[in-house]
Amino acid sequence: MDNYIRLKELAGHLHIKKGDNIYVTSDVKQLLYDCMQHEDDTDLNILIDGIIDIIGEEATLVFPTFNWAFCKGEPYDHYSTPCKTGSLGKLALKRNDFLRTRHPIYSFAVWGKDREILCSLDNKSSFGQDSPFAFMVEHGYRNLFIDKDTQHSFVFVHYAEESSGAVPYRYLKDFTADYTDSSGQTKKATYSMNVRNLGMDVENTILPLEDEFIAKGIEERFCINGIEYKIIELKESHPIIKDDVVNNRSRRVCSYIGQDDDPVILGRSMYKLAERLFPICRSITGAGVRETFDILKEYIPDLKLYEVPTGTKVMDWTVPKEWRIEEAYIEDESGKRIVDYRVNNLHVLGYSVPVDEWLTFEELEPHIYTLKDQPELIPYVTSYYKGRWGFAMTRHMKDELAEASAVSGKEVKYHAVIKSELFDGSLTYGELIIPAAENGTDDGGTVSRESISESADDNKERTPEIFLSTYICHPSMANNECSGPSVMTHLISYIKSLRNRRYTYRIVFVPETIGAITYLSRNLETMRKNVVAGFNLTCVGDNRDYSIVHSRYSDTLADKILMDTLKEHCGSFSEYSYLKRGSDERQYQAPGVDIPLVCFCRSKYHVYPEYHTSGDNMSIVSPEGFYGAFTVMRKCIDKLEAIPCGKALSCLHNKKKQIKPSEASNNGEDGKIYRVTCLCEPQLGKRGLVPTMSSKETYQETLAMKDVLAYADGTHDISELAEIIEQPVEVVRKVTGQLLSAELLTEVN
Repeated sequence: MDNYIRLKELAGHLHIKKGDNIYVTSDVKQLLYDCMQHEDDTDLNILIDGIIDIIGEEATLVFPTFNWAFCKGEPYDHYSTPCKTGSLGKLALKRNDFLRTRHPIYSFAVWGKDREILCSLDNKSSFGQDSPFAFMVEHGYRNLFIDKDTQHSFVFVHYAEESSGAVPYRYLKDFTADYTDSSGQTKKATYSMNVRNLGMDVENTILPLEDEFIAKGIEERFCINGIEYKIIELKESHPIIKDDVVNNRSRRVCSYIGQDDDPVILGRSMYKLAERLFPICRSITGAGVRETFDILKEYIPDLKLYEVPTGTKVMDWTVPKEWRIEEAYIEDESGKRIVDYRVNNLHVLGYSVPVDEWLTFEELEPHIYTLKDQPELIPYVTSYYKGRWGFAMTRHMKDELAEASAVSGKEVKYHAVIKSELFDGSLTYGELIIPAAENGTDDGGTVSRESISESADDNKERTPEIFLSTYICHPSMANNECSGPSVMTHLISYIKSLRNRRYTYRIVFVPETIGAITYLSRNLETMRKNVVAGFNLTCVGDNRDYSIVHSRYSDTLADKILMDTLKEHCGSFSEYSYLKRGSDERQYQAPGVDIPLVCFCRSKYHVYPEYHTSGDNMSIVSPEGFYGAFTVMRKCIDKLEAIPCGKALSCLHNKKKQIKPSEASNNGEDGKIYRVTCLCEPQLGKRGLVPTMSSKETYQETLAMKDVLAYADGTHDISELAEIIEQPVEVVRKVTGQLLSAELLTEVN
């Protein structure tokens, strides 16, 4: 090669100048090979000295000398622990004019003006604000790459990640081992590193925004002797990388939950999260809920948790005692366990009080719950507000117990044990508020409270919000329980990635019913004023169907948006009126609450056969099912973001659908109009109006009463109510009388 540049001349071609602070990332194998091919010098000190000669004594030269053995608990020695990041770093450590920085994992060999300052830094976190990385940003260092691609070697990205605050896919982890400092003293020391969360199935590409860097003059590329060199300005690149980390707008820094458009990756990620949540024994309060939040906060670090003490009055309800369970089983006289809570946590009646008794089958039978029509499945049953104990099992298991007792010829006893506790504790729920972007647009311009208020006087000082809710209170049921939080978690990442959000997003994870009521009791006034559309997510993991449960009168913006999306995305889907409600939409759409909200499912609760049984396991959900649900909600959000805020707020003024009065209207008792006396569903169990134990078979028993309460909003007489809820007038008349006696209805003149 006629124009070959020799090693002693190489520094002069590196696009560096006097006064430059240089941080070198290198792979010199090809460089040394070329030197040998051209019978050139191979002493890399020549290159180091050449760089020093150019930048001068008023500048600084830095080489990485990283070593990750400390992470494995191996001792670190300031002088003898080797560099694992290339020949130049190893060589620099042997020179007397270089000193090594202190961090045992991410250390540097430093020459020049900043040597003493950098080597005096005692940063605990490898990428913290007091680390050499932060110093290099502040003082405008240039990162020189010698035959290294940024995909695998731009370690500076990790500093940008940590300086961005909490990111979903990394967390600070402490490492402790023996540490020998520069004076030769050894002691136990703890240092940290912002490590990748391996449980999140992160596709961490670490691809910087090189095209943008080049366009803005932040990066330059050049070749010497056929080898590629790059220089990236760290100070100028840092805000661009940081912005990409926070908003993940390009997917080039890291691809993770909610950010990757690949259906396989995204569907698998949601499935994997649901799989982690599935084994946890959850209830409306207690350790299972908090364990669930511990996992969710790995993905949503800014999720804020609230604890509401037992006994707190929330609407017509009271926060119950906290439930703790350690063990539950039935064993025979030989010690063989017939059912065991640790095998399947559906085996125990939710909220069971403790028991430890030997019982005959006849004595045990009233405490056993099965399903007549699904003898091979274990039902999910609970008794939240009345002290009971019990076990759930398959019908076949119960029949075997009965048969064993009948043919034994002697009295057979079974040992029923539930080690549980009910105590004054608290209810836990999670909330995340994602504010509208400062540069969000409305009608082609910047969103402002003034521009919104011009649309209607009633809209003054309103902050338009999209409301999203899901629940985290049921034990091991995949579609019914784990799918909602999983899809919601990924949806949050998508929402955060929207750079020009018009709307604020109010997102909650709550225990069903009591959690939604608790949340409304604290936030109703703000929500009623600001929420323009809401979606309750549940049963969104299977791939059999798509479903919408409409709002009370099917007339909200949320109804329209979800219906349009389902028609475009799915073609075929199931549509249910509010009479078929059953999840937390009951609370958000209750008379007087009136949050404009719909419920979104794949196969709807109460419809798919495995609902509230042991059949609702990970086999009935799929990555494809999760991805389909996520896509529908993402498209709903995109549609909403296309609507100007003022127009969305004006939808709150729409009148509900009017039902044509029957001939009996305004005549006699059937012409009287009633309004419910409390916000959200009243607690009917404490008034003796419904069973205090919940199962899929008790749900229908109180439907008429709940339907009357749902539509008794002060605009319908008894005849109209009967028509709306599709019940005979005499049934509605009877239910109305019961509710009046319980002071849950009042007559409207």
